[in-house]
Amino acid sequence: MAGYRHYIRRLKHLAASPAFLGILICLCLLTALQCALRYGHSWYGNTFTASAEPTASVEDPEIDWSKLVYVQHVTSPEYLCNALMVWSQIETIGSRAKVRDALSAIGDVMSVDHLLIWVSQRLMMYPSHWDPTEIDDLDPERGLTHTARLLQAAEKDYYVTLHPVEVLNENNTSQSTWASSYSKLLSFNLTSYSRILSLDAASIVLQNLDELFLLPKAPIAMPYTYWGGPSGWAFSSQLMLLEPSSTTFSAMETAIKDAKEDEYDVDIINKLYKGKVLKIPQRPYNLLSGEFRRANHRAYLGSRSAKWDPDDIFAEARYLHFSDWPIPKPWMSARRELLNKYMPRCSKSEWFGATDCRDRTIWLKLYADFAATRRAVCGPGFEMHSQDLPAAPIYRHGRWFHPDDVE
Repeated sequence: MAGYRHYIRRLKHLAASPAFLGILICLCLLTALQCALRYGHSWYGNTFTASAEPTASVEDPEIDWSKLVYVQHVTSPEYLCNALMVWSQIETIGSRAKVRDALSAIGDVMSVDHLLIWVSQRLMMYPSHWDPTEIDDLDPERGLTHTARLLQAAEKDYYVTLHPVEVLNENNTSQSTWASSYSKLLSFNLTSYSRILSLDAASIVLQNLDELFLLPKAPIAMPYTYWGGPSGWAFSSQLMLLEPSSTTFSAMETAIKDAKEDEYDVDIINKLYKGKVLKIPQRPYNLLSGEFRRANHRAYLGSRSAKWDPDDIFAEARYLHFSDWPIPKPWMSARRELLNKYMPRCSKSEWFGATDCRDRTIWLKLYADFAATRRAVCGPGFEMHSQDLPAAPIYRHGRWFHPDDVE
């Protein structure tokens, strides 16, 4: 008994020592930091720590859908084509356009086309120097230029309201891809709408997104950058739900004027909205194409116990953004060497050790479908070119081949 009491006294003395307490605090901090890095950056100074869910049903008759609008921003012909593809997906999937409500409100005095535009909830900002009626000087018999043709198609085929703007450029950026990223911030000045869902054109709409308009009230909602560790800014701007405000837009104009070198749209938003951003859950609203190349999917799944099933994940996803560095964006054909090196690897299946290549199959199909949709929606003038990958490459045994190399 005396020996037992001796050890108890020694343990109490050790636990009360400054060295022991210091080690214990360090271990607790290290554990908390690992959890934050692994499970969604919950340490970030955000008042909305949990993923948000819609507060109402999209079938609620009290919702005024005319005040809720999808918005895309285009600053180049390439992105105009991409945006048209997104509009075609939204039109195919469908959104809440209350034509019957419009008829009861104003009477049957307008054509259906005009009614659809009036309540379409679709708006596209484009450079004001683009002319939707411009004739091709090099080939007048063809009629409209490629850009004018796509602008008119957006309006007539997909019921999109065209909104010309002066493009906001970041002149000091070292990344030309994001040089016009400030143009996204123009959405904050669309004060005739109560909520705006801004979509990046380098994306695919897989299922209806209307329910995002019904997330809890917040000045802005964005998805976390679940694919990397926090670095002072934990949200991504390829999907933004925002509440327009002339006051906020004025503050943004000032921030843009004072922006430092390589400071982008997300940096401006971070300054003005830090601690006020509502989290849009990445699953199922913000799947990256690059997720199919990852070996560990815990960050996307948001759970230790959840299992990755590429077929189920893709089936439930509502919105996918192309991000596969160093693979280029899908409207540019990647070099053969890049594809062979960075395409998803096949894994061992749980069933008898068989090879499971579903990640690779889905990933390759994403790019193949994008190319096919681009041809169908955009037409001539927006072909994909590559010196390294032929127009009709052949994929066999896990590699790309030139047609001449295959017997």
